[in-house]
Amino acid sequence: MDADGLLRTEVRAELERVALDTLAHTHAGTMSYADDVLRLEPADYADPHRFEAERTRLFRRIPLMLALSCELAEPGAYKTMEVVGIPVLLVRTRDGTVRAMLNACTHRGAFVADGCGTAARFSCPFHGWTFDLQGKLVGIASRGDFGEVDAAALGLRQFPVEERAGMIWVVLDPASRLDITAFTGRFADLLGELDLAAWHLVDTRTLTGTNWKLAFDAHIDWYHIPVLHRDSFGPHVTNRAIYHYYGPHLRMQRPQAENPPPPEPLDIFRLDGTPSADWPAEALMMGGWILFPNVSLYTVYPRGRRMINVNQIMPGRTVDESVTIQMILSERPLDEETRKAGMILANKIETVVREEDLPTSARQQRSLATGLLPAVHFGRNEGGNQHFHRWIARIVAADDDRVPMLFNDAKAAAAL
Repeated sequence: MDADGLLRTEVRAELERVALDTLAHTHAGTMSYADDVLRLEPADYADPHRFEAERTRLFRRIPLMLALSCELAEPGAYKTMEVVGIPVLLVRTRDGTVRAMLNACTHRGAFVADGCGTAARFSCPFHGWTFDLQGKLVGIASRGDFGEVDAAALGLRQFPVEERAGMIWVVLDPASRLDITAFTGRFADLLGELDLAAWHLVDTRTLTGTNWKLAFDAHIDWYHIPVLHRDSFGPHVTNRAIYHYYGPHLRMQRPQAENPPPPEPLDIFRLDGTPSADWPAEALMMGGWILFPNVSLYTVYPRGRRMINVNQIMPGRTVDESVTIQMILSERPLDEETRKAGMILANKIETVVREEDLPTSARQQRSLATGLLPAVHFGRNEGGNQHFHRWIARIVAADDDRVPMLFNDAKAAAAL
């Protein structure tokens, strides 16, 4: 068997293992538990110095999933964004590869692109310096008057980038030598079964909130669903989660609820009792996927159409600010009915997060900022949140030369 065949076999075996573990917990009426209750200092959320350390020692040092391949589907497609104060330009070049660059003209720092769209090249709106899709400086306005410069050395600043599993990962440090493949690891191999590059972007929404960790905690926590979201999703939804860990990343599966909603296509609970080797990959990809440190993906079926809700949580400029970017992807091409189903889903998810999750986290942040609470607690049933916070602390505390070792050493990555 060649390497690709072996990888596919290993991926399939792991997906079946997780599905069978979920079914076993369902039959036993159990869930996966952490070893103990975790206590955090409220300052982990409220201290501006801690927040700045997260911006610089976490978000500027490790790979971030900044875009989906389908957002840059054709040569010349680009997307701009700001991440922890850094303006980023993502571009699909003519040869099909992706470049990640500092969105700053090397003349005097003006942005060379805005928003998203398609372009043949980028021209600075300040003085007209022009760059090609690879970031090379190809034009200097009134060059004879400007003076001698080395144009080859004045291309747009490049960030390390890798496209894998239909996602675009970037390290916001041009000098970084961190192995992006080692960071994404087997988790990206598993996500590759979704074939996200072939999906279609339905809609994107942007919401503002408070501290990024409070905003993201809710994406890893199903304990709150039947309480905070009782009116949105109903009290029948289980508050239990079954976690599986892959380095800093994790998967979330639900055991079967006592009063399940209408059957979803290819649900593993409806396949229970049949040989797992016969289960389609679609059924094995259900549940939540948490890409450390700030992205979640959830499979949903509005009107019987398979879609994915992708969420990116970005730190804002202060400890009390964050940005949530919500994207809806459709497996089907966007005909009228599919687009309508996707927009209904986008509206519902935006409403739930904007009116329920984010106001709650804002009130939490005000309480934590008082300094009067002795601790924040994560229960044994909140193992995913415990895992998330331990990895944040681990990376923030690590020296620069130690960070790559956290992901290259599989045993160290798992020993948390």
